[in-house]
Amino acid sequence: MDSEPKFAVVVTTIGRPKLLDHLLASIHAQTLRPSEVVVVDQSSDDGTRTVVASWADRLPVRRLTSARGASVGRNVGVADLGDYDFVAFPDDDTSYLPETLAQAAAVLTRSPSAGGVSGRSVGTPGRPAQLTSFADRQMPLNHRTVWTSAIEHTVFLRREFLRAVGGFDEELGVGAASPWQSGEGTDLLLRGLKAGWTILFDPQIIIVEYNPEAPSPGERAYHVKARRYARGTGRVYRAHHGLGLRIRVVFRPVAAAALSVAGGRWAMAMWYLQRAIGRVEGLTGLVLRGPRE
Repeated sequence: MDSEPKFAVVVTTIGRPKLLDHLLASIHAQTLRPSEVVVVDQSSDDGTRTVVASWADRLPVRRLTSARGASVGRNVGVADLGDYDFVAFPDDDTSYLPETLAQAAAVLTRSPSAGGVSGRSVGTPGRPAQLTSFADRQMPLNHRTVWTSAIEHTVFLRREFLRAVGGFDEELGVGAASPWQSGEGTDLLLRGLKAGWTILFDPQIIIVEYNPEAPSPGERAYHVKARRYARGTGRVYRAHHGLGLRIRVVFRPVAAAALSVAGGRWAMAMWYLQRAIGRVEGLTGLVLRGPRE
C-alpha cells in the first residue's frame, strides 16, 4: 500500500469504564492513529457512554450497543465500520504499547497474502496473561500453534480475511447464550487456515493484559471459569480436529490433575479436573452441572 494503512479498532465492553478509559488512552498514544474506534456497549448503565464521550474530541470513537456476548459485539462493530484495511479486537482489560498498531500494520503490509497476525500478550505483576505459552520467534501459525500463540485480543486481521471467512461464531465466547464460553477467536483463525489463509505470529507485537478480576487458584470462581472456558475449547476441537487431538486435549488436564494430587496440590488438581470435564462437555455436547452452577 502506498498510503498509510487504515486501522480500525473494535472493542466490546460491559460495565468496566475505568478499564475502557485506560485502553482508549493507549489507543490515543499509538504512533499509527486508528481511522475508527468502535466501542460496543453491552452495559445497563451510563459509564461506558461517559467514557466514550470524554474521548470523542481526541479519537475517532463512537459507541454502539448490542445484545450480550463478546462475539455478538465484535460482529456488530465490524458491520458498522467504514473503509479500513486492518482491524483489531482488544478486550476492555487490555492496552497497547505505542507501536502496537504500527508493528501489526507493517507485518501485514510486508505479507499481503497473510490474513492476519497475532502478537504476544503479557500480564502485569501478580496477574499473568490468559495464554502464557506464546512462541518466542516469528512464524506462521498452524492448526496446533494457533491454540498457544493467538487469542482474540492479540489478533489483527485483514479486511479481506473477515469478508472471506466470516465473522465470529456467536455461539462461542464469553457472554454467549450457549455453554461454550471461549474459543471464538481460535475458531475464526482455524476457519481461515482451512480456507488457505496464512496467519502469522510476531512476538515483537505486545498487548498488555490486566485481567484485574481474575480469581486466584484457591477460589471456587477459578474452577467455575476453567470449566466454562474448557467447554468452548472442547466445542472448537469438535468442529476442527480429529479423534487423536480430541483425546489428547482431554488426556492432558487429566494427567496434570493426577500429578497435582500426587504433589498434594489439591486446588490445582480440581482446576485441571474441571478443565478436563469441560472439554468433554464441549466435545460431546452434553453439559453437566458444574461447580455451583
